Amino acid sequence: MGSLNVGCVDVSNNVNSSALHNECNSDFCLNMLLTEKHYSNPVQYSDGEKHTAPDPFVIRYRNLYYCYATDKNGVLVSTSTDMVRWVSHGYCYTENNRKNFWAPSVILINGIFYMYFSNMPQCENDTHTEIMRVAVSKNPLGPFEKKAELFDTFAIDSQVVVGDDNQLYMLYADNQACGLSNLRPGTSVMIDRMVSPYKREGSPKPLILPTMDEEIFARNRFGDGRDWHTVEGATYFTFRDKGFITYSANAYEHEDYFVGYSVATLPKVPSDRHIDKLSWVKQCNNGHFDPLIIRSDKVEGTGHNSIVKAPNGVDDWVVYHGRDASDELHDGTEKRVMRIDPLYYSEGLLDTTGPSNCVCDAPLSADVCTDFTDGIPSDWNIISGSAHVLEIDGQPSISSCDRDGFSAISPLISSTLTISLWVKGGNGPLGSRFGLIPRYFDNNNYTYVLVDVGLHCLQVIDSVSGIVRQINTMLPSDINLSYWHELVVSREYGILAAHFDGRYVATISDISSEQGFCGVIVKDNDSAISSFSAVNHVNLWGNSLCNIVNEINVVDRFRLTSNEVEPFNVTSSRMKLRNLLNGNRCVIDFALTNDRSESVINIGEYSLVVCMNCIDLLRDGKSIIACEEPSRLNLQDDARRDIRGRVLRTVRLAASDRMLFVHVRNHSWRLPFIGNKVVDITLSEASITGYTRTSLGISVDRSVERVEKGV
Repeated sequence: MGSLNVGCVDVSNNVNSSALHNECNSDFCLNMLLTEKHYSNPVQYSDGEKHTAPDPFVIRYRNLYYCYATDKNGVLVSTSTDMVRWVSHGYCYTENNRKNFWAPSVILINGIFYMYFSNMPQCENDTHTEIMRVAVSKNPLGPFEKKAELFDTFAIDSQVVVGDDNQLYMLYADNQACGLSNLRPGTSVMIDRMVSPYKREGSPKPLILPTMDEEIFARNRFGDGRDWHTVEGATYFTFRDKGFITYSANAYEHEDYFVGYSVATLPKVPSDRHIDKLSWVKQCNNGHFDPLIIRSDKVEGTGHNSIVKAPNGVDDWVVYHGRDASDELHDGTEKRVMRIDPLYYSEGLLDTTGPSNCVCDAPLSADVCTDFTDGIPSDWNIISGSAHVLEIDGQPSISSCDRDGFSAISPLISSTLTISLWVKGGNGPLGSRFGLIPRYFDNNNYTYVLVDVGLHCLQVIDSVSGIVRQINTMLPSDINLSYWHELVVSREYGILAAHFDGRYVATISDISSEQGFCGVIVKDNDSAISSFSAVNHVNLWGNSLCNIVNEINVVDRFRLTSNEVEPFNVTSSRMKLRNLLNGNRCVIDFALTNDRSESVINIGEYSLVVCMNCIDLLRDGKSIIACEEPSRLNLQDDARRDIRGRVLRTVRLAASDRMLFVHVRNHSWRLPFIGNKVVDITLSEASITGYTRTSLGISVDRSVERVEKGV
């Protein structure tokens, strides 16, 4: 496509975003949502009041989200079931003769919530007297009790994480690395290992240093001609083979306060993923300032984020603070409020539609979810035994009625699932075993994932036609199974992966690929389970991309390499997705080799044409202009390339009974959509390098569930 048609988004040059941005009123937005659940920023509270929440740090514990936030007089806490509507609980921690309780972060370790924060003496005015402390509680709502100080000099903005190497790390910000620099002095993001939740190892390393003018906190701050920079508010997380650290920079009072990030390639062996030894590179798209989140014409001061999973257990969302751009700033008046937006993994890096300012689709729910308030749900099938409800720590859970245990399966049947369950081991004399059922067809065909307290291991038991195979993997020795922990199992046909409290445990690559119902299993009457969720989801990349053969019907031949799908010959090749788009979201990663490369996606009357320098969505051959969400300032739009120089494009498609959603970095379309449509893809000198399918967790018209093989 050498020339650009009207409505075609030219991504080879910066475009005038205002020409692409359609201001959306609430009535229009409500009619163009994928689901019936929606939200608008800032998030709402149950009392109808506007609550401030600077530096929001959100965790999920069993059936609730908890947000911890900065305040002058203490640490604020609020809760939510869905991330959209929140309940304020006031302060969870205060301390006499101290003020400015900054940037709390919380981690759950063996039944104890550890909260890291900084504060300063009431009599001081110099914020460099902020000292980091740790307080603990057995209740996420507090009250927390101070236990230790982590530093004796200025340090702020902590995040404590357990890596896949089972090492405890602290990310934080201080002035030690470059406070005296003549080039770019200021605050930087550091990392240190921890010998316990109360004590650092004392061998800090810099992770993210100031490198650009956009990170300047104040010009000539101390009168010596040096401009002071600030890089702070780090959050670590991973996706596929990449590690990410988001950070915020310049000053939270500034309208241009922004979220940027660094990225590192993860070693293939999880135990080798030492966060402090990875090669972190600050994301600057082709050398340009390219923030993840920055002010729009309606929101400013956007920054200091955390990352949390949606209720479906797979989607990442960014939680951050911002101010209404129309509000006047006054000293001593807090204006920062909590905002949320979806985090996209796009072209090997990060993307988001934030900061959004209109009605949007809420974080997705799982296909099946229950907190067991009323016991085993009525639409589940009990395979064996029975269970009763009991309240533990103020939240519902279930346990077996007798020592033989119980098992039950939900209505969800699939070969591709992500399942989450909170588990708590017992101390009975006969041992304790409990866990998840990723696949159950009958008593001879099933897959169980069990936590064995006595052996301190994870057991995967796979039975095919009565032939049983068992694989045991030891759990990290520091995990005390008598406390609540989250067990997450992901199944992608014959590949199963397990995580415990976010930590990698095992991957089993040769279980049965047959579909089955998912559920829960308990082998004793002393353990308890809580907060189950399951979603139909598959994430194919790298070696697992070979399973795309279960997702497509080929019209022309393709070549499947170790990590790509490409046309078998130099000419184009065509495929169809087996799963209908209605009720699903598909994310497809393309690599384009040259100016002739093209990927064309046909969905009913719509065609999306993806080239190196052009992205065009057509309906019946006519271009449709993209609606940028929102009109972000200082946004770069250059093509991203891989190490082979190929242009990368990530396309997000989702559909409900009434609407089609299409998103390519910085641009999106919301279009009328009726009926079940097959997704048809043609590749011309282009490759597919990644594929993700996720259920929207909604009821749709499924008169045709799946396009059968060969159709």
